[in-house]
Amino acid sequence: MRALVLLLLFCLPALAQEPGGYLLGRILALDPEGVARVEVQGKVKEALLPADGGGFRPGMRVVLYQEGGRLYVAEPDRMPWLVGLLFLFALLAALLGRGKGLRGLLGTLLSLLVVVYLVVPQVASGGNPLLYALLGSLGVLLFTIYWVHGVNRKTTAALLGTLLSVVFVLFLSLFFVEAMGFTGLASEEALLLRQWGGVDLLSLYLAGVVVGALGALTDVTVTQAAVVQALAHANPRFGLWELYRRGMEVGYDHIGSLVNTLVLAYAAGSLPLFLLLTKDPTPLRFLLNTEPFAAEIAAMVLGSLGLLLAVPLTTLVAAFLFQGGKAGPGEHPHAH
Repeated sequence: MRALVLLLLFCLPALAQEPGGYLLGRILALDPEGVARVEVQGKVKEALLPADGGGFRPGMRVVLYQEGGRLYVAEPDRMPWLVGLLFLFALLAALLGRGKGLRGLLGTLLSLLVVVYLVVPQVASGGNPLLYALLGSLGVLLFTIYWVHGVNRKTTAALLGTLLSVVFVLFLSLFFVEAMGFTGLASEEALLLRQWGGVDLLSLYLAGVVVGALGALTDVTVTQAAVVQALAHANPRFGLWELYRRGMEVGYDHIGSLVNTLVLAYAAGSLPLFLLLTKDPTPLRFLLNTEPFAAEIAAMVLGSLGLLLAVPLTTLVAAFLFQGGKAGPGEHPHAH
């Protein structure tokens, strides 16, 4: 949810006007009066620092903003470090994941491009966030899951298990959002989007819940489908229910680990909200009833339900596809 809102916040102004006023520079010296001497495009100029100083120091590369003939130090220039971090990630993915790691990187890049250049502009121009987020995400999922893992029964089972789980999460989300009377105004970002207008905030919230679950479902479903595939190849005489039963023996462990992992992952992203629990004098029962808290909890539970349901659904679909040791060319679990 936050990712979609933040992308909209960045893209809406860009769609409305030409970007400008930003420069890159390097701090040469700091003045106790809140002024910095900076080197910008080969020239030395003065720029105002934030009221709190911002933690800037001489030699630091910074982003500057120019307005009305005055320069302001906005933020440290973090892009070189971000690029280095991304390069490290890409390098390790390529070395450790080999071919699949590289294909996974390309799939991730495609997903980001679809969200930034297709989903967000359509939503910003008044399109339904849920519709475009689902179409974009499912389209990318259909391509990337086959691109990374190949076209075979295992990936087909994973894809079908993912789609069934997403449908479940969507209908459950629609029911509970209506029942709890959510408005979509669960964050400061959403309030700002309402001021700009043109965005269906409730659909945006639903899109965040569903797409957030979709992003994590692939890992769960591919892994579970691979388990059933290995069982079918180990004993081709296993039928549908025997494959399902044995696959779920691993699936139960998968579910057990998922519960802990999911709660911690969602809780980590909501730490600022949880900290408010210790500061707000409102009784806990009524504080949790407010939309910001209720929406975070609902998103966490709905996404987790989708992931948990994905295990038995994918196991069942995979058992149906692999019963009797069925396999096409190149579908042996150890084939490369």
